[in-house]
Amino acid sequence: MKTRLFTKLVWLLAGALGPTGCAVYMPMQCAAPAVQDKGQVEATASAYFNSRLNAGVNYSPVRHLVVRAAADGKQDKNDSTYYRSSQYEVAVGTYWPLGKRVLVGALGGAGRARSQARYSVSNYYGYQRQYQFDARYNKFFGEAYAAVQFSPGFSAGAAYRLTQVQFVGLTDLGQPLDLRRMLRGESMFFVRGAFGSGPRGERPLYAQFGFGASRLLNPSGAGQQAGSPEAEVLQGRGYFTVGLGFFPHALFRRP
Repeated sequence: MKTRLFTKLVWLLAGALGPTGCAVYMPMQCAAPAVQDKGQVEATASAYFNSRLNAGVNYSPVRHLVVRAAADGKQDKNDSTYYRSSQYEVAVGTYWPLGKRVLVGALGGAGRARSQARYSVSNYYGYQRQYQFDARYNKFFGEAYAAVQFSPGFSAGAAYRLTQVQFVGLTDLGQPLDLRRMLRGESMFFVRGAFGSGPRGERPLYAQFGFGASRLLNPSGAGQQAGSPEAEVLQGRGYFTVGLGFFPHALFRRP
């Protein structure tokens, strides 16, 4: 019974996230910084389940202010089927501890990306459609997040982004596509387990597991013909990540 229930939950989660494979638009995971006081520096590194990598730094120069820089990429040397990307983002925002257990915050930022993808999709009749995307785009986003500390070593939370994507160049099989921009809603849920001694925010290392999804919000973009290159770009995508967060200041705190 327990195994059957677990299997149903896994399939429900997968269905809620949508396709977890790559496409030409590859959303970065939400930031959800864990900094909560001035002078704190948080360095993060994580891997998506499709071998894409992400790294970021969050810094609070004054209380309630956080600045962020992050990069994300995937290399693929295959020729027949491949997914490649490189992107970065910068952001500034605020955070507010609510008591001893809740941390909320928001930030806004911008970034740039280059993505390339080549793959085939088969329909019900066995016909294969080949896609070969090459995209350059700018993005502008706003994010809100919250985390709850259930114990000194365990927390969980959620984040939500609105991302405006503006394509600088977008082609399929070398032909330009009639798609200039899209607005996407991007949610993420995460759990964190901290290592070391000390209260919340004073442990030097934590591990994080997260899962999220990116879905189209433009009503005008939803009318693309199924199977068209534009529809493939616009469809929803999900992701899973595992990673680490490191607070250098926690190593040098006074006892």
